[in-house]
Amino acid sequence: MFDGEEENLDRWEIWWKAFAQVENLVSTLGKEHDTDIPGSVFAFNKTEKARTTSKEAKAAVKANRQAMGHLALALKPMELLHMLTRAVNPEWPEGEPWKVMKQLQDIY
Repeated sequence: MFDGEEENLDRWEIWWKAFAQVENLVSTLGKEHDTDIPGSVFAFNKTEKARTTSKEAKAAVKANRQAMGHLALALKPMELLHMLTRAVNPEWPEGEPWKVMKQLQDIY
C-alpha cells in the first residue's frame, strides 16, 4: 500500500510493477490506453452481447477492471484515492488505471 510519502514511492512502484506482472495487468499501466481495449465500456458491452468480442478485448477489459480495483486497495490516503475518481470518464466509468499511474508520476 502506498501511503503518499515520497520516500516510499520507489519501494511501492517496484512492488506494484511486480504485482502487475504476476497478475497480467501491465498492459493497463502504460502511458496510454491499452491497444486491445475497446474505445468504451459501452462498445465492449455491445460486442459482448452480440458475442463478437475478441479474446484480447475481453482480457484487456478484465485487466482494466482488476487494475482499478487493486489500485483502490493499494493507495492509502484519500488524496491518492481521489486519483481513481479523476481517472473516470464517460467512456470508462469504471476508470482507466493508466491515468492513475500518470497522475502519480506527475505528482511525484
